[in-house]
Amino acid sequence: MTDQSWVARVRGVVADAEGHVLLLAAGDRHRPPFVDVEGTDDELPAIRAALASLTGVETVVVRAIERSADEERKVLDLGLELEPLGVAATAEGGIWTSPTELDEVPLSRDDSALVARYAADRPPPERPHWARRGWFSEAALWIEETLAARGRDTTAPIEQISSWCISSILRAVTDAGRVFFKATAPSPLFVDEGTVTRGLAAMFPGRVPTPIAIDPDRRWMLLDDFGPVVGWKADVETRVDVLSTFARMQLETTSRQDELLELGAFDRRPAWLASQILSLLDAPDLGLEDDEREKLSALGPRFAEMCERLAAGAVPDALVHGDLHLSNVAGNGDGYVFFDWTDACLTHPFLDMLVVLFEEDAKLRPSLRDAYLGVWAEVAPEDELLELWALAEPLASLNQAVSYRSIIANVERGAAPEFDAMVPFFLRKALASSERA
Repeated sequence: MTDQSWVARVRGVVADAEGHVLLLAAGDRHRPPFVDVEGTDDELPAIRAALASLTGVETVVVRAIERSADEERKVLDLGLELEPLGVAATAEGGIWTSPTELDEVPLSRDDSALVARYAADRPPPERPHWARRGWFSEAALWIEETLAARGRDTTAPIEQISSWCISSILRAVTDAGRVFFKATAPSPLFVDEGTVTRGLAAMFPGRVPTPIAIDPDRRWMLLDDFGPVVGWKADVETRVDVLSTFARMQLETTSRQDELLELGAFDRRPAWLASQILSLLDAPDLGLEDDEREKLSALGPRFAEMCERLAAGAVPDALVHGDLHLSNVAGNGDGYVFFDWTDACLTHPFLDMLVVLFEEDAKLRPSLRDAYLGVWAEVAPEDELLELWALAEPLASLNQAVSYRSIIANVERGAAPEFDAMVPFFLRKALASSERA
């Protein structure tokens, strides 16, 4: 979610195929392009547009060379590597400097350090393909050829919408509406999203988007625009409607568990979670205080028992989204579309309800919970549902901690510093909810 009170201060290393770096005139010296943009790097199109206006060169972001956030001042400092698209006129006073000439150009200490980090980079195996030069052109060609084979033409240049360590999203405008392309990173707990989305779309027509095309080998997917997202600020009535709709989808899958596994959803049922929790709590680098670690370690056997009780309850395992929040839902009262199925799995459905458990308004939380549990009334009486819900609350947080730990272990070191806080965050949530139980 973009917070418009933030400002992104962006320095760009724009380098061509031969390694020449673009420098712009800045008084009596030159420096890499620099822009301030409202928002964060969620506003990638705005960042690219601002840089294009300044430099005269259309680019795509290859990767973040450096990234630091000042939460108090709401300032995000970004150093980006950018790849030019085609040949364009350079802004007046701009020069393209070869790698051998860079040492002779007087740059500020910070600018010199940024360019040096770019020049010294050696991509590690964990770096995704979209964070490498040439990938954008390859993906854009696939989009155009895929659409052309279906009788559709693009009517504007393909645009980069987002790019980070676990996914990249591009957008194309066609003569039959907008389409979105998504590439996802390989990770042990990530499904092949294109294949799973296609399978779920067949299972739930109109509730899950049907891909135009997928490329499982490259983990690529092309989708028609499915409308605006519901978003974090949706009213209570909308949130209740979304939760009830999703609960009905889950309820339908309780009798289709084998189908879920066959279409590619992971098996993360409570027994699996119990083993992962015990392994997680033994890890040395959880980002917790010593007393927190001791409390959680002591709770390990209890968490395993809670998994057993959850599995033995009257509510069967079902489809779980894995990252269900209101910015992964599109639509309105006429119907909702659920997307972003990277974490899709088969497990206890109540583990998916972080959107309820983390609702900041404590007075609202019971209403959201009851709207969701109301769908399950045909499976179990209210008192048993509430008991299972209480069991699921700390386990849902632990399930997220397991997921984030897997992601962190499989992305490029330093590529997503915002992830570092997620494991201790969810472990503290689990600890707090277990103390209330």
